Amino acid sequence: KETTSLCNGYEKPWYVSVYMHVYACVLLSLYMYSHCPIILGENTHDWRQDMSYQEMALDVLQTLDSQEIHSKVVLIGHSMGGKVAQMLALMHPERIAGVVVLDIAPVDYWQKPQEQHWNTVETIIHAIHRVAGDTSLVSKRDIQVSLQPTIPDPALLAFVMTNYDTTKKQWKINIESIVDQLQNLAGFDVSPDRQYHGDVFFVHGGQSRYVRHAHIEQIASFFPNHMLTTIRGVGHWVHAEAPENTLALLLRYLDR
Repeated sequence: KETTSLCNGYEKPWYVSVYMHVYACVLLSLYMYSHCPIILGENTHDWRQDMSYQEMALDVLQTLDSQEIHSKVVLIGHSMGGKVAQMLALMHPERIAGVVVLDIAPVDYWQKPQEQHWNTVETIIHAIHRVAGDTSLVSKRDIQVSLQPTIPDPALLAFVMTNYDTTKKQWKINIESIVDQLQNLAGFDVSPDRQYHGDVFFVHGGQSRYVRHAHIEQIASFFPNHMLTTIRGVGHWVHAEAPENTLALLLRYLDR
């Protein structure tokens, strides 16, 4: 039975409990890409200053080795977790049985006029950095009020706030390093001649701009056996906005 490794943010994805009874799953929390990956439920912290995708991909590989998972795995990753999954497949194809990428392309989004969605990410990160440095903001409510002008979407604001520990009254993420590493996080620094010839399934949100027609040539260059499908009417958080459709696509891929 193939092991499925999910590269995700802090919170447990909705779909894990649905199919972890069928598949052997390892959920890797990247702590918003500033932390070495951990197994869900473990409470150890090992902050990293370097957030290059190559370093994070090797961290995932090391974590799999530490769990004595030496067989090929299927990687599933959303957004930057999807970039980590793609990078690991390109660096160590012999360890990867397949990849599912949720709404991200293997491209550099940094300071490109046509990639306005990344500018939104930068704005949000800088807003979090600002409130994290404001010692007068103690309660979750105070922080939400301060962030609301920058993040008016209630769903997105609620998602951002999952990174705040209300018990310890501190952020769970290393926001200083994230700000310093924004260019690395926007990029995809890998040799252009690398390829992964296994099956790679891209699931794109129809209203998102993270995967565009202009990216297809780059996707095909790295992943000759890629497939791309679009879930219409949803944005970047395809798995949150269309959970049933996303789950059906994941299960169809894993059962291939």
